[in-house]
Amino acid sequence: MHAPAPVTSAPITSAPITSAHRLMYPAAALYAALAVPLWLAAVGGLLPVGWSPALHAHEMTLGYALAVVGGFLMTRLSRRMVAVAFLCWLAGRLALLGGLPAVVALPVGIAYPLLLFVVAGLPFLRTSRSGHNAVFGPLIGAFLVAEALFWASEFGLVSAGRMPVGLLLIATLLLTMGGRVIPAATAGALRRRGITLAQRVQPRLEAMGVAGAVLCLLSAATGLLPPLGAAGAAMAGASALLRLARWKPLLLLGQPEIASLHLGYFCLGIGWLMMGFAELAGLPAAAGWHMLGVGALGILASAMMIRTTLQREAEPERFPPAATAAVALMATATALRLAAVWWPSMALLAAAGAFWTLSQFLTAAVLLTRPRRGKR
Repeated sequence: MHAPAPVTSAPITSAPITSAHRLMYPAAALYAALAVPLWLAAVGGLLPVGWSPALHAHEMTLGYALAVVGGFLMTRLSRRMVAVAFLCWLAGRLALLGGLPAVVALPVGIAYPLLLFVVAGLPFLRTSRSGHNAVFGPLIGAFLVAEALFWASEFGLVSAGRMPVGLLLIATLLLTMGGRVIPAATAGALRRRGITLAQRVQPRLEAMGVAGAVLCLLSAATGLLPPLGAAGAAMAGASALLRLARWKPLLLLGQPEIASLHLGYFCLGIGWLMMGFAELAGLPAAAGWHMLGVGALGILASAMMIRTTLQREAEPERFPPAATAAVALMATATALRLAAVWWPSMALLAAAGAFWTLSQFLTAAVLLTRPRRGKR
């Protein structure tokens, strides 16, 4: 089975079509590069803005990550529609970080997730004949639910859960979509070396992972049965690591464009396990959050943005040195951020933030310097 192709509505006019990756990918990387040092400045008292940890988590997932998702999925839109999507996303960021009243920031903030569902989620629901691919439509729609839960928490209507729903949704999307994209890329790389990859999607392990992730999501969203949600997270992590082991990652360590995907998926599996053990074995919850948010999301987002840009601009998929360096910097940021969980220190946080920011700036530089050879 192949990776699900990005599905979007065809434009209804004769206007030139384009892919949103050219705008959304660099915007996501640059925003991520700036958001973390600004957050650290706020935590250190250098920036008197009163941003909460919930807002930080929101912006790293429903801000940064959802921009990456939009760049990946919105492939056939008019240039005007791409501009509208970008402006909706940007307005949401400015409304939240600028401290606009909630009654103003709420409709502005929900505009981009809603547009993404209409443009990308609904087509998945209409066109997916496979039960396996049908999961992506509801999953994209669930980001609207996460946005609603965030605002309900901001208004004091519900208490903030112990697990960040937005991060879990992103981790579920990485689990499912990465579970299609990565084995397809791996199989192609191995085929060029005369090796056949027999175990690709592995539907039974995929179903186990999705079921576990859904259990964890439902528990996090409702606050019910935390041990069951933790067991679900452990199921998701185990399934990811078992699938990865069958993709023969050690054979492709010399190909950074594939090895980076394997490294990100490894962080994803470990992150899910950490989320489970936070409840079941008393592991610090922040360890799982940051393994997912920095390790899995940071590495996979950078690698996928660069890889799909190379593909769509008809360039060789071999990573340029700057792309490999960006992934290495993100891996270092992950290690430093996890160290700061067990040995709290502003110096460790600042170092992790610096490596994260350098990685994102390098990613943006690679994206912005690619020649536009694609048809759109």
